[in-house]
Amino acid sequence: MGFKRFGASWNSNTPLVVLGVLYGAVLLASWSPDTLHLMMPGSLEEGLKGGFNPQFFPTLGSVMALFSRPFTAASFLLHVAAINLIAARSAYLDGLVSRVPTAHSILLSAVVGPLGLLCHQLTKGTYSLLAALTGKDLRPAARPVAEKSGSGTITIMPYE
Repeated sequence: MGFKRFGASWNSNTPLVVLGVLYGAVLLASWSPDTLHLMMPGSLEEGLKGGFNPQFFPTLGSVMALFSRPFTAASFLLHVAAINLIAARSAYLDGLVSRVPTAHSILLSAVVGPLGLLCHQLTKGTYSLLAALTGKDLRPAARPVAEKSGSGTITIMPYE
């Protein structure tokens, strides 16, 4: 029963929507009148005077000032959590379709999202390379995932 709930939550967009709404609320709460100036100091007029005079590059002091605010730091952490969740979900769902192990990629995605996706692509590539070299499909066998009810059974997986 627990695995069905886990799989259903990964197939659902609800966790992404909840995280997105929470991120938006915290980002809105973190905004203050000087936030834009701290992120992009300088002026457009100065930037257009006399050739290349780049403006709008944040300074270390302004970045430190922004992240010293609790709501700004919380919005950054939620931003990173959202990226990692999307990466882990992508690896999980692609692993179901391509029949490659994903536990290591999901774990890595939970910590450093994009590297988890890279690990997943390397895993898929390794399985493809081994299949080409040996002439055998070394991926784990597809196990049908079936949903049973009083009126019958529907097989959801594999997709083949």
